Amino acid sequence: MKKSRVVLAVIAVAALTSQLTAGRSVAWRDAGAVSPFEPAQSNAQPCARETLSIKEGETDAAMGGVRRTPYVLTNVSKAPCTLRGYPSLELLNKSGAVVRRATKQKVDDPITAATLGSGKTAWFALNFNAGGAGYMGPPCPTYRQLRITTPGAKRPFVLRSEIQSCGGSQLEVTPIQSGTPE
Repeated sequence: MKKSRVVLAVIAVAALTSQLTAGRSVAWRDAGAVSPFEPAQSNAQPCARETLSIKEGETDAAMGGVRRTPYVLTNVSKAPCTLRGYPSLELLNKSGAVVRRATKQKVDDPITAATLGSGKTAWFALNFNAGGAGYMGPPCPTYRQLRITTPGAKRPFVLRSEIQSCGGSQLEVTPIQSGTPE
């Protein structure tokens, strides 16, 4: 009997070690057994608009008018919450009407949920083209407001900003990721 418990313990430790070195999370069962096939589930609710704050980061400029602006979301509540997927981002005119909608940037890696504890952050980026070297056309318009809606939220954030975006050019958002911008 004692030998079978030792064998089971060795198997459980081996399974746990292989899962942890593979970067997976491990779920513990009521009986104390480890299941290497199911990741641990978070009981955090989706982040509501009221539980988040948002801050625009510094825009990075590249050649040809390519721009990238990160946006950092912070959980301002005491309870953890989860964000998964892409935000909706719309450029607004002076009267607040939608002029352009960002599309979702295609990514190779699977989209994962970002669980934010109290005070923790997640982020996404807006990639756009402001005209530049090689751009042949009238000056690109500047939009001074944008509306951002996080996945599952009913109410958006409306930010004052200056986004210069050429019609017909790139305007894409990245999926939300845990942590701070790279």
